[in-house]
Amino acid sequence: MNKRLGYSLAAALLVVTMLGNEASALSYKSTQRPIEIILDGQKIKFHDSRPVVSTSGTTYVPIRVVSEQLGAKVTWDARQGKAVIAKGDSRIELTESSKQAMVNGTIVALDAPMVVQNGRTLVPLRFVSEALQVEVKFDDKSYYIFMKSNQYDESAKYDPYGRKIRTTNLPKNAQDFPYILEDIPNEMYEMELYKHPYLKERYKSPVVAHDHYALRVENVNEWRSRVEKYYALLLNVNYRFIDYNWAKEARNLVNTIGTDSAFRNYVDWVKNNNIQIEGGLIAEPSMVYHSGENMRMRAKIRFKIKNYKDYKSIIHDQTFHLEMNDNGKLPRYQKNVWYEGYVDVQLSSNVSGAAYSKDLMVAGTTSLFLHNAIIKEQK
Repeated sequence: MNKRLGYSLAAALLVVTMLGNEASALSYKSTQRPIEIILDGQKIKFHDSRPVVSTSGTTYVPIRVVSEQLGAKVTWDARQGKAVIAKGDSRIELTESSKQAMVNGTIVALDAPMVVQNGRTLVPLRFVSEALQVEVKFDDKSYYIFMKSNQYDESAKYDPYGRKIRTTNLPKNAQDFPYILEDIPNEMYEMELYKHPYLKERYKSPVVAHDHYALRVENVNEWRSRVEKYYALLLNVNYRFIDYNWAKEARNLVNTIGTDSAFRNYVDWVKNNNIQIEGGLIAEPSMVYHSGENMRMRAKIRFKIKNYKDYKSIIHDQTFHLEMNDNGKLPRYQKNVWYEGYVDVQLSSNVSGAAYSKDLMVAGTTSLFLHNAIIKEQK
C-alpha cells in the first residue's frame, strides 16, 4: 500500500498494539490530519471508531463500517479470531494477526494483517476494497481516499474534489454556497455566516468568495491542512505524553505575535491538571467566505474531555469558558461525553497583506466557542 496512506484522524488510538513480531503497531501522532473516505462521491460516516494507521503505513478501517458501506456482509468467529466478508461471488476470510487471507478459496499474502484492538476489528482498507472489486485512489493534496464501486453514478454532478452534489432537499440559504453536497446535512449550511459588525460592507458569501483568486484549490488545501493539524493538536491532549514539542508545533501553525510561551504554559497546565482530551476537526473546502475582517472556513468538530482535576482552561482556547455566544447557550462540558458541532475557523497569512503565501496559517484570534459556533452534546 502507498506509504502516504499512513495518516489517520487525530483521534487515532493511543494504545499501541504490536502485530505479531513486526513493528507495524497502530500508532498515534497528534499532528496527523484526518483522512476522509469518499465512496461513490459521498463520505463514509464513522462514529465511535475511525480509521487508524500503522507505523508501516497501512490505513486500517473498522471492518463493519466499510464492508457494509460496500454492500458486503460480515460474520465474526470469535473462537478462531476469523472474519468473513462476503459480497456476491466474492468471499474474503481474514484471521487476526495473520498475514495471509483466503480470497475466493485462494491463499493471498497480506502486507498487513487484520487487527482487533479495544474490541474493534480493523482491516487494511486497500486490500479489502480491491478484493471486493472497488477502485481505491489516494489524493495526498486533499487528504481524501476515493473509492469507486459499480454503484458510482456517472450521470451525477461532482465537485472539484469528486464529491456528489445534490439538487433536492436544499438548505434555506443554498444560494450562499457554490454547491450543496449530498453528504453534508442542512444544519451545517444553515448555521449563520458571521459578519463583522463594523466591516459588513466587505463581507463575501461562500458563493462570491469561491471565485476569488486567493481561494484557488492549492490555497484552500494549504489552509485546510493547517487548520486540521492545529486542531489535531488542540483536541488531542494527554498529560502523560505532552511535551514542549507540542507547543512548538502548535505555534508554527497559527499566525500570532510572540514566541510559543503561551503554548508552553498550557503544556505545564495540562500536566499539572491531568488533562486528557480526544477529538478531531474536519474542515470543509466549499464553505470558505470573508467575514469582512478575514477569511473563514467552516468545519465540523467533535471532542470529548476525558479527565481533569480543575475545570479551568481545559482546551487551549481563550473563550473555553464562554457560556453563551451569538447562537445561544453553550454547554458546560462533562467528562467522557462527546460534543460536536460547527465552527468557522479564521484564516490568515504570515505575510502582512498577502492574498497568498506558502505559509497560509490559522488566525491567532480564532476560537472554537466564539461568535456563531454551534456546539452541543452528541445524541
